[in-house]
Amino acid sequence: MEEVLRKGIHFGSVIIPITAVFVSRMEMVLFLTAAALAMVLIDIVRSRNKVFRSFFLGLFGKVLRGKEQEGGMTASTVLMASAALTILLFRTEIAVSALVFLSIGDSLAALIGKRFGRTKLVSGRTLEGSLAALLGCLVFAIPLMQLSAARGWSLSPTGLAFGALAATIAELFEVPLDDNLRIPVFAGLVMELVIPG
Repeated sequence: MEEVLRKGIHFGSVIIPITAVFVSRMEMVLFLTAAALAMVLIDIVRSRNKVFRSFFLGLFGKVLRGKEQEGGMTASTVLMASAALTILLFRTEIAVSALVFLSIGDSLAALIGKRFGRTKLVSGRTLEGSLAALLGCLVFAIPLMQLSAARGWSLSPTGLAFGALAATIAELFEVPLDDNLRIPVFAGLVMELVIPG
């Protein structure tokens, strides 16, 4: 139940790329950076102050993993910083697509993988979870293409397909980077290479 709640919140982070469609890049970067810094400050205070830590865990303990409960940086903090970096590094259409793939793909990989996963791959991931992530990203590529046409962007079905695959691969392989960072950055890099500017 905790994982469903956690990934439900993660799925809700799709509001970030939706907002980025209508707000300027620099405004988004400044807002997300400020939010990330505020969350870093909260993480620091939480790790050093027992009273505040107890209060924080009372509010959010059910959606935090072990290391986060012990005082480590929360996934939400990394997500905010990652979104700011993604929007700063890439064209708006690429950043929006990469962040949509993060919200959708990562959530589906965890939910489907834990519930229906039978075929083990690497890093505790399952074939079923990875296929759900890929399919989810491909499905959401359809409204991204429609948005691209409406906004005069340069997205292409091939480019989005490569981005969806890159996001799925980034989620699959556990490296010393949080998946909230590696998924949108890797997907964004691939799409920048495949989609002409």
